[in-house]
Amino acid sequence: MTNKHIQPDWNLSQTLNYFQSDTKSKILKDLNLIDNSNSTSYLFKFFGFKFNLIHQTHSAEVVEVSKNCHNLSGDSIFTREKNVIVAVRTADCVPILLSDKNGSFVAAIHCGWRGIAKNILKKTIKKINSKDYIAWIGPGISQSFFTTDRDVFDAFMVLDNRLTKYFKYKNSKFYVNLFGVVEFLLIKDGVDLIYGNSITQDFCTFRDDKYFFSYRRDQTPYRLISAACIKS
Repeated sequence: MTNKHIQPDWNLSQTLNYFQSDTKSKILKDLNLIDNSNSTSYLFKFFGFKFNLIHQTHSAEVVEVSKNCHNLSGDSIFTREKNVIVAVRTADCVPILLSDKNGSFVAAIHCGWRGIAKNILKKTIKKINSKDYIAWIGPGISQSFFTTDRDVFDAFMVLDNRLTKYFKYKNSKFYVNLFGVVEFLLIKDGVDLIYGNSITQDFCTFRDDKYFFSYRRDQTPYRLISAACIKS
C-alpha cells in the first residue's frame, strides 16, 4: 500500500466517472459518511451534483435506478442512464464496481459475507443481463485479519464447495479470503475482466490504518465510499 489515493484501474475513464475514497480524501471534509440509516442524502462534490446512497442491509437486493433518487434499500445498485450515480459504503466488506467494455451500465455492489452467501453477485449480473463484463474490486479486509466462525464456511460451501480453498483454519477460527471468493464467483458468473484488490492492486482496510476505515479494527462509524456514473 502506498500513500497515493486509491484509483480504480479498470481503464474505463472514457465512458465512466468513478471514485474510491480513503481517509485522506478531501471529499471527506464535505461528506458525513457515518453509517446511519436515518441519514442517507449526501452532496458528492467529485461529480458535481447531488445523489443518495442506498440503505445497505447485508442482503442480496438489487436495485435499478434511472435517476438520482432516495429512500432505497439494498446492497447492489445499477443504472443504464447517464449522470446517475451508483454508490456503496464499506468499512471492511468488499465494494465492487461493475460495467462492460462499452460502459453501457454501471453498478456498485456491497459484498459482505452475508450478501455473498445470498448470491448478490449472480443476482446482480443476471438482472443487468449484459455482456463483456468488467469489474473492479475495491479495498476490504484481507484474509490475515478476517476471522469467522463455522457458519460462514458452511454458508459459502452451499454456494460452491470449491470455495474451500479460500479458507484457512487456525486456533478454532476460519480465516476467509473474501477477495478470492468474489473473484471466483465473478468469473463463474460470467465476468470477463477483473481488476483491483488481490489481482492488480493490494489493499487491506484493517492493515492499512493510515488510509482506510475499518470496523473490525476500530469499531468506527465512518465508511469508505465507492461510486461511479456514466458520463454525459
